[in-house]
Amino acid sequence: MHERCIQSPPPTPEPSMSKRTGFPTTTAGLTYRGLVENMSIPAELHERPDGRPYASFGSTVPIHCCTPEQVDKLSKTTHYYCDIFTDKLMAPLGELVYVRIDENTAEKVFINRAKRILVHSSDGTLAQWRFAPTFESANVYVAGTPIVNQAGELVSVVTAKKGNHYAVSTFEGEGGYFTTTESWELRTIPEGASVYGDKTFPTRDELRAYVATLPPIGSGPLGTPIPIIYLGQTPRIVLAVKNGRQISHQYLHGVITSDIEYV
Repeated sequence: MHERCIQSPPPTPEPSMSKRTGFPTTTAGLTYRGLVENMSIPAELHERPDGRPYASFGSTVPIHCCTPEQVDKLSKTTHYYCDIFTDKLMAPLGELVYVRIDENTAEKVFINRAKRILVHSSDGTLAQWRFAPTFESANVYVAGTPIVNQAGELVSVVTAKKGNHYAVSTFEGEGGYFTTTESWELRTIPEGASVYGDKTFPTRDELRAYVATLPPIGSGPLGTPIPIIYLGQTPRIVLAVKNGRQISHQYLHGVITSDIEYV
């Protein structure tokens, strides 16, 4: 009597991201959502130290995906877009763009300038912020996914999102930067509190009393300026110095500031 040789079934393929910058990426039931067109957009996929993937388009890469060594090197040689390193100027933003899904596929999306997301970045030289317009997509994109115009020219790359709304960081719109080696600090304003510099106060009287104790403007060592984003009912951006004085205090209106995810 001969024993039958029972062969094990072949292993189920693991989800692959080798060529894709948009999800879902499993081989079974792969479905791209939205207005999908045939379009070739180059990109390379990489892995961060924590294992999360990100993409690059030539030399263009999100700042928040870079190692400290990369940040130190690229901050000296590239153009200054918020959360984006690139050695070439990006094309102007139009009314619609194409977001890379894989080597032959892109999603066509329309730019929403009414729904803006606050994006920020620090590279050891500049602390930047931008009110970035958005596009909406049911696909899930990794950081660095190229965003191009109809001619295939790079407009931006994916950096951050709020829900299904992805920020499109460019030179367009309200924004700015501080020259400082300090990174952004994100804080939440307690309900009903007032803000001065790097402190919050339960009442305006307490704020005034604190300011009265500070050295005169322009006197004493200022130290390296500290950029702060305050979140809460009235979000704002503050630049404070280490002697307690604030040298910039800007209120943020008409922009989404809470629960922003850097992908």
